[in-house]
Amino acid sequence: MVKQTTALPDAVVTVVTYNSAADIEVCVRSLAAHFPLLAAGRAQVHVVDNASTDNTPAIMQRLSQEFGWLTVHLLSKNLGFGPGNNLVLNSLAAKAFVLLNADAWLVADSFSPALEHLSNSPNTGVIGLPLVYPDGAPQTYAFLPSAWHRWLMLLLGFRDIAKTLMGFAPIKALMQCIPFSRNFLTNHGKPPLDLDDSRSLATAATGEVNSVDWVAGAAMVLSPDFLHQSGGFDPKIFLYGEDEDLCIQAKNLGFRVETLQTTPIVHKLGWGSGAGFQPRVAYMKYNSLRYFIAKNVKTQFNRAVMSALLPFYVYGSNLGHFFRGDN
Repeated sequence: MVKQTTALPDAVVTVVTYNSAADIEVCVRSLAAHFPLLAAGRAQVHVVDNASTDNTPAIMQRLSQEFGWLTVHLLSKNLGFGPGNNLVLNSLAAKAFVLLNADAWLVADSFSPALEHLSNSPNTGVIGLPLVYPDGAPQTYAFLPSAWHRWLMLLLGFRDIAKTLMGFAPIKALMQCIPFSRNFLTNHGKPPLDLDDSRSLATAATGEVNSVDWVAGAAMVLSPDFLHQSGGFDPKIFLYGEDEDLCIQAKNLGFRVETLQTTPIVHKLGWGSGAGFQPRVAYMKYNSLRYFIAKNVKTQFNRAVMSALLPFYVYGSNLGHFFRGDN
């Protein structure tokens, strides 16, 4: 249980870490540089460390002495992404909650416009913020519902084919007429953003609001009313699928799920890491998505086909690990 230590803040930012030593200091220092509510004493940052075995705890303890708005929670057990966030979301009161991945960082104040929008939109439960890779290339942050045909198209390499085809104007126009490819164009049809050009960053923040099915948990803003009614993330999902499940909860409770076009947030998402396939991560992803399918996929046909595709969707060319039961 996390204790409330100050008066009601305008925002509480939650970051969950696990062996995040390579990224977490960049993340925290970007908040210091680009989220002015922290310096004004009107916001807090809580980092929940899921029993990291690298230098993350030492880095966080050092940073917590430098920044008074930063609180670090060192856990003795890895609770997973959703339950780690819940530790803060279900214990503190705030006017808004912001979730940020440990491998993500701000290049401008992307949060304040989202907080203002949330304060003026009582029916909004979840706001997803735009993401880019470290080279400025657009990253998908809003999605259509998970379904067997979407998974199959991804397995067949639709993403790479679509990136090539959208360079041809007639085909791009046709792609605008198909929901799946239209969503892809929305996310990937923009040129890379110059992260060092302040004018480009300002121009990217159009303030456009769109209702969507679900958004990435790497950078999202949540309303306290929604969290009070939902209880936050489903604790049975350790890793993967928790962000879509949260958005489904929001819609089932009558809240809107939206995107707001602020200045994009940089998210590594394995970019340039060279980490390769990790059997343990694949095992956790498989089990979480199997639970997600059973909980959220309503039609028997869709559920059956997604369950059949799941090992291929998670393990890909490393399917041997699945059949050997490596975890």
